[in-house]
Amino acid sequence: MAFPLTKNINYKNNVLHIDNCSIDYIAEQIGTPFYVYSKTRLIENIASCKTAFLSHNIHIHYAVKANSNLQILKTVAEQGLGADLVSGGELLRAKKAGITPEKMIFSGVGKNRTELIQAIKMHVGQFNVESAEELSLLSSLTMEHSSELTSPIKVALRVNPHVAVDTHKKITTGQKGNKFGIETELALLLFQKYLNHPHMKLMGLAMHIGSQIFDVSPYQEAIKKLLNLTSRVQKLGGDIQVLDLGGGFGINYGDKSPLDFTTIAQVIAEETKHFKGKVAIEPGRSLVADIGLLVSRINYVKESQPTPFLIVDAAMNDLMRPALYDALHPIKAVKEHTSSTTRLYDVVGPVCESTDIFAHKYPLDKNLKAGDLIAFFCSGAYSAVMSNSYNSRDVIPEMLVSNDKVNIIRKKISQEHLIKFEESEESFVF
Repeated sequence: MAFPLTKNINYKNNVLHIDNCSIDYIAEQIGTPFYVYSKTRLIENIASCKTAFLSHNIHIHYAVKANSNLQILKTVAEQGLGADLVSGGELLRAKKAGITPEKMIFSGVGKNRTELIQAIKMHVGQFNVESAEELSLLSSLTMEHSSELTSPIKVALRVNPHVAVDTHKKITTGQKGNKFGIETELALLLFQKYLNHPHMKLMGLAMHIGSQIFDVSPYQEAIKKLLNLTSRVQKLGGDIQVLDLGGGFGINYGDKSPLDFTTIAQVIAEETKHFKGKVAIEPGRSLVADIGLLVSRINYVKESQPTPFLIVDAAMNDLMRPALYDALHPIKAVKEHTSSTTRLYDVVGPVCESTDIFAHKYPLDKNLKAGDLIAFFCSGAYSAVMSNSYNSRDVIPEMLVSNDKVNIIRKKISQEHLIKFEESEESFVF
């Protein structure tokens, strides 16, 4: 396994550090489990992304669903990126973080009336519409709120390009049968129907073909399909000014080489070299996954056949990806043992579910014992954002490290906090 250690998350004097802070020291101060991120690594990732894409005039909108912590979003805003958003809550967070509305793309297959009105009133820069029904509702809402509009809202139709990708079936989004996107022929009809709408301008095509993609060929195929559709729309009198190509660039969880920004940027630039409008991408995981760890303490080493269990204090409610997608996050002991002898463990959490398992037959130091710390790598994406309080467990804190300074960027949400929401005396009468 090509372990994803970086200069920001590495061992110093046999102890795992994030930037200049030792993980065991942070654990002593706040307890376990917790998430911890490197701000330096985040800024470096964004810089690499900007160097690759902006040189080809490709616009970058961070996919907020990967990690929506306010301090992460503030860093994204400070670095000048836009945002790809999929809920009213994400709209609120992006605005609070300082991302300007014109740099916001509002995506999502099931936006409701309240969220659409919220986005209209915020003057969001682009709506990615995913169905004829959504477009019809959006049309009526722009008529109702026309007095609040200074210009027609900008709309891109997200199409389903029917491109197969080699990834987990639960993270494909651009194949036949996926709930996302609009069929090509329907998209053409919608462009015709709304061509002269007074408050809504259909001006773009969008796609997102899936996540954890390591091959450029699906992007090439999908872009060709979008460009073909662009030509057909223009023959009908439409004007495609934006191609929004989504994200999904694969990252290294210890088993594959990442799809690096420079490679995919060159492919996109080559495929769109004759397109005269704006080209945009929506990276998420590739910017934030490797900035973070989930740190956990071993509760028990439970002897068992055929494999002993390493029972830790983190659980599936803290890291959902293994249970949802059979994902494997690389695991390391926080204190590196001098012995190179390993033992195979089933690494599991304390939640009362058989799916609360992080890894089967995973090689770790044979001398691990109760009380030792371990870290799950690449936990900066789709970890804290998916966390919950199943089994009445606390929602664990998030930490952000900048050089040798540690900031708590989300406090622990304890059961005491949550119980207060259940003690309300409010009622209503039918």
